[in-house]
Amino acid sequence: MKKLDVEMCRKLREEGKTYQEIADYFQVSKQAVAKLLDKAGVKGKTKYSEFYEEWEKLYKSGVGIHIIAEKYNCNNMTVHKYLKKKFVIERGQLMKERGTQKPVETV
Repeated sequence: MKKLDVEMCRKLREEGKTYQEIADYFQVSKQAVAKLLDKAGVKGKTKYSEFYEEWEKLYKSGVGIHIIAEKYNCNNMTVHKYLKKKFVIERGQLMKERGTQKPVETV
């Protein structure tokens, strides 16, 4: 069994290998590889990573998550999870700021 090495993992990742492929090479779990690279400051990549900056701009400009997801041909939850992790989405507050929240009726 090969010793899990951060520099080798980094090199393999830069070559485009997945966490699973790296894990198979070292005969460890992909979670072990992810944790090691995360601690080393290597950012994880997804097939949508290249769009994250655009998603942020669209969302900040008032475009809804479902529209962003449709535009980039991905699941609503994919966009939501990223934006939530990045911005801590506060749905009620954003709706209130945009003026799309229904007013609360008082009795």
